[in-house]
Amino acid sequence: MPDFLLPDLGEGLTEAEIDRWLVKEGDTVAEDDPLVEVITDKATAEIPSPFAGVVTKIHVPEGKVIAVGTALVTIGEPVEAREESVAVGDLAAGPATGGQDSGGVDSPAGPVPSPSSPPRPTGEGSGAASVKAMPPVRKLARELGVDISALAGSGPSGRVLREDVEAVANGVGAAPAVRRSEGERREPLRGVRRIIAQRMAEAHRVVAPVTHVEECDVTELDATRKLANERAPGELRLTYMPFIIKAVVAALKDYPALNASLDEDAEEIVFHNRYDIGIAVDTPSGLTVPVVRDADRKRLREIAADVDRLAAAARSGSAKAEDLRDATFTVTSPGPFGGLMATPIVFHPQSAILGVHRATERPVVRNGQIVIRKMMNLSITFDHRILDGMTAARFALDVVRLLEHPAVLALEA
Repeated sequence: MPDFLLPDLGEGLTEAEIDRWLVKEGDTVAEDDPLVEVITDKATAEIPSPFAGVVTKIHVPEGKVIAVGTALVTIGEPVEAREESVAVGDLAAGPATGGQDSGGVDSPAGPVPSPSSPPRPTGEGSGAASVKAMPPVRKLARELGVDISALAGSGPSGRVLREDVEAVANGVGAAPAVRRSEGERREPLRGVRRIIAQRMAEAHRVVAPVTHVEECDVTELDATRKLANERAPGELRLTYMPFIIKAVVAALKDYPALNASLDEDAEEIVFHNRYDIGIAVDTPSGLTVPVVRDADRKRLREIAADVDRLAAAARSGSAKAEDLRDATFTVTSPGPFGGLMATPIVFHPQSAILGVHRATERPVVRNGQIVIRKMMNLSITFDHRILDGMTAARFALDVVRLLEHPAVLALEA
């Protein structure tokens, strides 16, 4: 009965969270049948069975984070195969043993590892390896010189949290227990929400964020968008987003520091020669950021089609791993819920993120007269380690100018 271990998922990933089992103990599976869905730092992935048989034991519950090489499931032979094996074994062994009962034909006790699978870890391990803690917390412990194996975690199921490590590093002992109130509801931090928490905490710890805000008159943009939709009723309707992405790409070409990332190990700023724009999408599972690839090579309607397809896939949970990684810049737009202004968190290791806020009619002064215009705010949060405020301000003003004169966007390649 071979054990199937969590395989190497590529891209340097060393662990995954069990999101949902697609089989139960006692089920018969064929080779390549889907077994389990896992969540990694990159995406949700479905893992198929490497061989046919009966699921005799599921080793890991849903919601648990495990390392590559951990036993996921034991798969035994189907009943028919076992009966046939017994019959053949009896026929073959009978004459050699004088027809005596051989005492059973099962293989020696214990699972037989798959030849293609890595060696199975022996138990949970000891020391730091056996401690429940997320990779950023382990990294922080190493940086602060804290022995994580000596900590009693204050998180769910004894998980060591960042504050536990920081408390020991500051010499104040373990973090105090969380006070529980009668009637409160609790739910595990898992799945996409856990990934978001991990990434946001890492970004908050590493990035030196500064936010610059500009006001943008989108009256002409709104009129252009509506006219384009009226003239092409059979086409996908244009929202603000394709225009914003087009304006962002044009401005990024003039201000490459905002289309960059910081390679901290090499101590180098990497200026990207591609324009892959992430779009933050609110989904039932949490914030997801699919990526519009090669946005500099696409026309408005092509960008609109990409945005529509990617947003739909993100909300349905069917987005592919390649659609969710390696953005060079991100735009977040909560639409009508965008509020007056916000300070979005930079998606580390990117250098900046643009926040697009609610467009509303309000009185403004034009040529000495008070007029009603459709206005919205744009906020650019940037990593001050990579660029300075003046560069971010000029970039934001460039985006504003392009959005206020949308006809110019049609001239952009």
